[in-house]
Amino acid sequence: MSAEIAFIAPEQSVAALARGVFREIGEDIPIEVGYAETAIEKANLLVDRGIKIIIARGDSHFIRKCIAIPVVEITITAPDIAKAIFKASKLGNRIAIVGYNNLVHGLEAFNPLFKDIDLLQVFIRDYTQVRDRILELKEKGVEVIIGGTSQCIFAREQGLNSVFVESSPEAIYRAYEEAKSLLSALLSERRKAEEVRAILDHSRDGYIAINEKGIISSANLPALRLMQCGSMPVNRHIRDAFPILENLSDVLSTGQEYWDDVIAIGMTTIVYHRVPVVLNRRIIGAIAILQDAKIVREAETKIRNKLYTKGLFAKYALDDISGKSREIKTALALAYKFARTNSTILIMGETGTGKELFAQGMHNESTRRNGPFVGVNCASLPESILESELFGYEEGAFTGARKQGKPGLFELAHGGTIFLDEISEIPLALQGRLLRVLQERSVMRLGSDKIIPIDVRIIAATNRNLGYLVAKGTFREDLFFRINVLRLQLPPLRERTEDIHILAEEFLGMMAGNKNLSLSRTAFDIMERYSWPGNMRELQNLIERIAVMSDPNSVITAEQIHGLLGENAVLSRDSFARNAGVEHTRVEHSGRLSHEAIDSAIKLAGNNKGKAAEILGIHRTTLWRWLKSIES
Repeated sequence: MSAEIAFIAPEQSVAALARGVFREIGEDIPIEVGYAETAIEKANLLVDRGIKIIIARGDSHFIRKCIAIPVVEITITAPDIAKAIFKASKLGNRIAIVGYNNLVHGLEAFNPLFKDIDLLQVFIRDYTQVRDRILELKEKGVEVIIGGTSQCIFAREQGLNSVFVESSPEAIYRAYEEAKSLLSALLSERRKAEEVRAILDHSRDGYIAINEKGIISSANLPALRLMQCGSMPVNRHIRDAFPILENLSDVLSTGQEYWDDVIAIGMTTIVYHRVPVVLNRRIIGAIAILQDAKIVREAETKIRNKLYTKGLFAKYALDDISGKSREIKTALALAYKFARTNSTILIMGETGTGKELFAQGMHNESTRRNGPFVGVNCASLPESILESELFGYEEGAFTGARKQGKPGLFELAHGGTIFLDEISEIPLALQGRLLRVLQERSVMRLGSDKIIPIDVRIIAATNRNLGYLVAKGTFREDLFFRINVLRLQLPPLRERTEDIHILAEEFLGMMAGNKNLSLSRTAFDIMERYSWPGNMRELQNLIERIAVMSDPNSVITAEQIHGLLGENAVLSRDSFARNAGVEHTRVEHSGRLSHEAIDSAIKLAGNNKGKAAEILGIHRTTLWRWLKSIES
């Protein structure tokens, strides 16, 4: 540190004194001797050598005006002046102290205390005034001049006695300590400035700052590259350096932020932001933030690809939902409105009505579109696995747990949306914990005592009557009210028959490949009269069978549709109700089918319990629980 501090002594005696002080404290400080113009020359040489702080005396404030680094002045103390006056009193009675403002003021007030001394005090701005002031004092009869090197030399030239004001070792040491503290502060500020500069220069974004007059004060390297500028444009007005950014000056008057403007520099499209710089509630400048639109797109694509790789994405938009019926248009209008909020949404609808399609579409229409979309079917996992999947677990939480633990689906959905499909199938024991997560917006992993805050939007869905389940006691009332904030009822396909034509054509176009298939008018008539217990999923499956079984360049007839729908009817709930003598509404209102109805469904399904559950209109996990209770 000492290698960056130097001392300019006005004469050899002060230099010798300073060497002794620096030697005593173990510092090797460069020392130069000079006064007036010589001192300024020496100061400039020191700056060229890399010196950051100069200690000087007498001419210090004149040196300060001529160089760009700080100058620490050695203070002239009252004891220093007193010693000089005592020496001068032995050389004459009329004494004048000539110096800069670093001298003690008001010394003439002590004249009544001096028996034979008449003391004058004269201040000068710089050494160029020394000659005139001493000539004036000589004409007034002054006999002795007290001052610095310049004053003493010129006094002797005029035949006057002179006394040089010595500096004490303590004053030199205090000046050094002040210089050292100042240098430490400068180095700290320089380090911070270099850190900021390194960050800005290695950022992908460009930054250009202007002061309150619109003059460019700084710019980073990415900004120069984006603006295709070869040199740093500091000290130029923004409108002259970069005319396309002239409206950056508007921020100085409005104090507002402006985001996401788009400008073009050559072949580069730039996303342009403008923000004010405010100090003590006063606008002191503005900053332009420049982003290469290509890099922004690449970054967004990378994030989306990462989410895609993990499966945490929503691929459907609300615009993907087809139909012109009043029912579907009403549902879509509500979905667009709900998407703009952060409130919890409950989607109600029969199996196959597109509940997840609407959930994904609302996510992609929301402000969370760039965050993850995590979907979980609450009926597809046993209770023990469902709990760890939803909330995560720590190492050693249970046998078989991963060594490093695992984040739950709520954690993975942070910043995005979690879709809880078939929420009605969550076991009662887990519903209380889910309720707490929804209320507190935080989770605790299994085996952990740490709370993890989460920011997620919840969309739940069910094909069951939750009100009935609450009354029955299998679904918590408080959880029902927590998820039933915004409610979206999706219409079954039988209530939107005018959409069947549109949907069938769309599915056929997707699945026919190069077969060039079409549906006859009578085929559409058959489909519009069918009840579609499986809704759109059943319609899509029907069209897929048609696409596979039909010959190229053929028109699908009503007979073909009738035959395929007849196959569906064997396993439909309506068919089962007729064959087994069980009304479908009984599933919704009684909550439990008879043993005979369950046995009939299993026989109709050829002992396939998955198909039997479809026949009964329940999930296979529910059927499995019923069968377990029957066996016990």
